[in-house]
This record gives sequence, structure tokens and C-alpha cells, in this order.
Amino acid sequence: MPLNVSRRSRPTLFVVLAAALVAGLSAFTPATPPTPTADSTGDPALARRLRLAVGDLPGQGFAAAAGDRLTSAQAAIGEASPGRPLTATTPQEIGSVTKSMTGLLFADAVERGEVTPATTLGELYPGLPGELAVTTLTELATHTSGLPRLSTRAQLRSLVTNLTYGNPYEWDTPGSLLSDAGSTWLRTPRGEFSYSNLGYALLGQALAVRAGAPYPQLLTDRVLAPLGMTATVAAPDPLPAGRALERAADGRRTTPWSSTGSVPAGIGVYSTAADLGRLAAAAVSGDVPGSAALAGWGWFPAEVDGRTLLGNNGATYGVQSSIWLEPSSGRWVAVTSPSGSAGVDTQTIAFRLLGIDV
Repeated sequence: MPLNVSRRSRPTLFVVLAAALVAGLSAFTPATPPTPTADSTGDPALARRLRLAVGDLPGQGFAAAAGDRLTSAQAAIGEASPGRPLTATTPQEIGSVTKSMTGLLFADAVERGEVTPATTLGELYPGLPGELAVTTLTELATHTSGLPRLSTRAQLRSLVTNLTYGNPYEWDTPGSLLSDAGSTWLRTPRGEFSYSNLGYALLGQALAVRAGAPYPQLLTDRVLAPLGMTATVAAPDPLPAGRALERAADGRRTTPWSSTGSVPAGIGVYSTAADLGRLAAAAVSGDVPGSAALAGWGWFPAEVDGRTLLGNNGATYGVQSSIWLEPSSGRWVAVTSPSGSAGVDTQTIAFRLLGIDV
């Protein structure tokens, strides 16, 4: 059953479907999947390894930062935009890699005594009725709240944006998230895993409410500034100078995603391969704020070829990003690309740079 929260008016399914048909017919133009140019920047040895790791994977360019507890390097291949080489310091959206930082904020808030793992949304939003009120922050952080990936409203909007490469989160605001969650059917019973951008948006905004600061400021003050991640910014206005041109897997240009409400899930957050490398290096050393989050709040374990990795991936219609580390060896890698993919090619590249061919 849907969660019991008052509903707001929404476009009807008929209107949205009609808009999707019109937008899809008008937006479709034949395109060619991009391939990396011969451009290389940064450390030559890593650039060569990166090109080998990319192989024949499509994309206009790929940037990487890689290292261990003692050394690091940065490099990029291909273009950021026509005629402009990509670098490890070229800004782009990072998508759901942001969730790893939201997880750090959650663990940090627990350490500060602002919340506990069992804190419910009802405690942070007094008067919230229904099942949503008893949803815990841990359920949101572990994707076990039962909420689907998108709210019903965003799901309807995605019928259009899947064709036009637009922004399915444009309508989200901090104030609309609770209403949207309350009128969205649970995808799975509570306690079962169901990946949810909506859940992470609620988590980050709830932490911001308890801290008394907007999420972008909270992220900067508690994670980005302490780690020296000066090139990472949430909900920037204007968008970062020198950012990469985003292209879909078929080569068409895409619209950057932005949202005042879904920022904690990774909507409208920009970074660079170099900055994500700083995050990975700090995480593998346990020097990140809220390091307890590495146990499963925004960070996923992966057992590959007998090796245990930890990390996350992000993607929009026009970008990909991955951050992975191996705690036992201290090795880490961050890969970004201003090109969409049918999967998440940056994860494949990250694993290959770590010596795992999958």
C-alpha cells in the first residue's frame, strides 16, 4: 500500500505519456557513439594504463586518479568537448557516487550525537503520519526502506526524459520529497533491498534538517573542506567553469541534472577524477569524516576474484563515475567520464586499473 501522506496535484498519466510521445519524436536524431580521441593528459604511465583499460569501450573521454597509501597519479584520455582535451581536473556530474558522501554525513552525524542509526523520519519531521514516519535513517542508508528508485512523479517524468535526455528530478524540492514519498507505492517490503534515489534524497535532507544547514553547505563543511576537495560542489549556480560537455551513449548531448531536493542522492553534484581520488585515498586510510559509513552506508562491498573491494558508481544520461578501493592492499582508483553508457563502464575500467579484468 502507498504510504499515508497528503498528496499534491500531479500531471495525469495520459498527459505525461502524450508529452513523452511528442518529445520523443521531436528529440530523436541519429547519432554516433563517441570514441576517445588520441589526446592524453597527466601522468603518461597512467594514461597508457587507462587507454588499455578502456579498450574498445565507447565514450568521448575518461579520466582517472589511482594510487595506494603512499603514491598517486592522475591522467585522462580523449576530449572534454570538441577540440578540448579531458583532464583529471575537468569538472563533471558524478551522480550516485554522492551517496557515498551522504553516507559519511550520516555516520558523522551519529558520531556527533545528532542522530542515531534508529532515528526515524517521524522524529525529525513531527506530525508525519503513516509508515513513512517510522522509517529509520538506517533503512534509507541501506536501501531497505521499501521505497523505489524514483517517486511516482519522477517515474512519470522519466517517461519523457528517457527519450529526450532531460532532467527527471527537476520538480524535486526539499519540501516535496516527503509528499512524493508518501504517495509512492513501496517497491518491496521494508527490510528488503531496493535501490532508492528517493530514499537517499530523504536521508540527506533529514540530516540537513537536524544540523540546521542546507545539504550543500553541510556536505562542504563536514566532508569536502576537511578532505581538501575544493573542486567538488553540490547544486552549483552557475555550473562549474570548464565543465565537460555531456553526451549520451549514442552521442547526443544531454541536459545536466539539477534538483534542490534530490542533491543528496547525487543530482546536480559536480567533481573531478582528482577530487574523487582524494576521497578514495582518505577512505582507504580510514581518514574520512564518518568512516563508520564504509561498513555499508553508501559504500558497497564487491567480492571479485577472491579480492574484497569497496566503492560506488554514479551515472546520469550523460556521465559516469566510479570510486573503488581495496582495504587490504591500500589500493584505490577513481574514474570519471562525460559520456553515458548502457551500463557503468567506469566500474569496468576501475576494476581493470586495480588488476581485475571483469
